[in-house]
Amino acid sequence: MRKTALGVLALAGTLVVQLAGAGPSTAGDRVTTKTEMRGEGVTAEFVRTDGCIQTNVSVFGSVFTARGSAPPEKVGFVSVTQVNTCTLVTLIDGFGDAATLNLALPNGLSNGRLRMSMEFTNYADAGNPVVSPLTADVSFKATANATKTFEESKSRSDGIRFESSEKTKARPVSVAGTVTIGDQKVLSPDTSSISGTAGSVRSKEKTVNRPVK
Repeated sequence: MRKTALGVLALAGTLVVQLAGAGPSTAGDRVTTKTEMRGEGVTAEFVRTDGCIQTNVSVFGSVFTARGSAPPEKVGFVSVTQVNTCTLVTLIDGFGDAATLNLALPNGLSNGRLRMSMEFTNYADAGNPVVSPLTADVSFKATANATKTFEESKSRSDGIRFESSEKTKARPVSVAGTVTIGDQKVLSPDTSSISGTAGSVRSKEKTVNRPVK
């Protein structure tokens, strides 16, 4: 069965990964648990046409960390479909994902670079899927100002107090680079993304459990 695409960063706020943060602390009968997470990522979509050959490529990469958790969690994903629109024959239809990657997002998401390698499985022939090495190396540059959001909430119930906050930032970006499957370059630097987003998120949660007396 073909795996569906990972949830990607359409907006920075979607980069919400549940990770354990600082452990519980006690003060008398009170138990306090804190969780703090931060992450950043980039996603891009490409369409390339060479005569009858149309290639669609999706690229995603993220790095996220939780307070007290090491090393950072990394997720990368690439999907590729390639169709001969003249003969309606599917040449490539597959994906790959990676747990190791290099992602640089400095300067307030204004620019950056994503590099990763993985195994790519082509399901164009469903009865004979082909596994090949894939490398991706793309750079991106912001095309507009960042959109920022901040949300927080507080609640109390049955002796438990819960506080949470989330700060996000997202910027549209133009992305270009290379994606190579085996010895076939399916994406080259002369093809810019049709859409792209770079984003970051920081969230905090605090739970205080004080038994009702």
